[in-house]
This record gives sequence, structure tokens and C-alpha cells, in this order.
Amino acid sequence: MRRGGRILIVLGLLLGLITAAVTFITLSQGTTPQETIATRDVVVATQNIGQRAEITLDMVSTASFPINAIPAGAFEFPQAVVGKLTLMPIYPGQIILPPMIADKPAPIITPTGSIASFMIPEGKVAMAFEISNINGVAGAIQPGDTVDILVTLQASALPPATPRPGTATTGTEGLPVTQLTLQDVLVLHVGSWGIQDRNAPPGGILTFVLDRQDAATLKGFKEQGQIDLVLRRVGDRKIYEIEPVSLQYLNRRFKFNLLPGITGR
Repeated sequence: MRRGGRILIVLGLLLGLITAAVTFITLSQGTTPQETIATRDVVVATQNIGQRAEITLDMVSTASFPINAIPAGAFEFPQAVVGKLTLMPIYPGQIILPPMIADKPAPIITPTGSIASFMIPEGKVAMAFEISNINGVAGAIQPGDTVDILVTLQASALPPATPRPGTATTGTEGLPVTQLTLQDVLVLHVGSWGIQDRNAPPGGILTFVLDRQDAATLKGFKEQGQIDLVLRRVGDRKIYEIEPVSLQYLNRRFKFNLLPGITGR
């Protein structure tokens, strides 16, 4: 055999040995057990929790997360957050952190004041509103809920108007009209803030969060009209426009075919 042929054979053997060694090392590394990722249990929400709601035990649980993915301050035990008030909406699976909650305020800290004011958002005011079981949605409203306000005004309370030339009367002028007014109003609190008032109305009292103009508007509604509340679905923040409901509206929509009485016979 020529010298060149022997060299090629030797080189082929060396290459085979190198390939076998690399394959062995690769396979050996692939069978090494993977490193275990350290985890820790932290408190998470199990349902949607609205802003300014009191956290109860059924709203939270614990879940395991990698330690390097857990934000600082996360709670380990549900009891650490039960009874706290939420300062923002919290969603299912979200880790609950200290900036999201606050201690429930003591009812009264001085003979003349409370610490409820810390719960009022910037630029807003709190206003109490007396409710009955009927206009207050049968007691279903809870802190953190939002409501819309329906108002019925009596047109008969307006000063008499001079008919405009060319307009015909329908026999329905001066009758009441109902309209959807203030919307998505936050309920800050239900009931009295202080010691239980034995003279409180049977239906209770709601504390609303409003801007100042809407607070004055609600006061006007209380003085001039009849108010009913409707409870919004959680998460519904849309502003709606509806047609005012008058006798003419009901007559047209439901086809009563009412006709005004004939006068001047």
C-alpha cells in the first residue's frame, strides 16, 4: 500500500474517534437532571375584586411562582389581606401587593370627624344619599359598586309657558318625564360611618363619590324630583344615551293609542 493511502486511513480513524467522543459527551450532558427552579406561594385574587371593596377569604388564595418572578412585598398568607380595602381593581390570578390595599378605617377617631376622607379620589367629594328598599335596589348595593341615577321631574312644577304660534297641544303637556342622568357613580360606603344610628332610615344610607358639579346636581334632583338607582354590572364603565320617558313615549312605543280629551264643547 502506498504511503498516501496509509495516511488517509489513519486520518479517517482519528476523525471517527473524535466524532465518537463528541457524541458521547453530548449524550452524557443530555442525561444530566435539570436544575430545580425555586418557587414560593403568594396570595393571589381568585375573582374580580372591585376598587374600594373589602377583601373576604373567598376572594383570595395562594399560588406558586418562581422566586425571581415574585414582586417585593407579596403576601404569603391570605389572612394578611382579608379585611383590607382595595385601592384599585384586582383581577383573577393577580398577585396582591401592599400598594393595592389599605387598612379599613376606624369608624370614628375624634368626636367630630373620621378618616374616611382618605378613601376619596383626588378632585372628588363624598355625598350621603338616603335610600329605601325600593329605590336602593332592594339592599343589593355594596361598597365598590357603581350605579346610574334615574330621575323623574314633574313638568307641572314649571311656570306656565305661552304656546308658540303654529303648535298644537296634545293634552300631555305638564306631565312627568323620567330620564337617565348621572352615570357610573361610585358607592364609597353603605350605612353609617359612625356609631349605629337608631334613627337611621329603614332602607339605609349610601355614600357616593362625585365631582362637585354632580354633587350639586344630585342635591337639585333630591329637592325637585323623584330618584331611583339602578345597579351596574361589574366592569361596565360605558356612558349611555337613552330617550326620555314621557307619556308620549309610552303611548308611541307600546301602542296604547291614547288620544287627548276634547275640550271646548
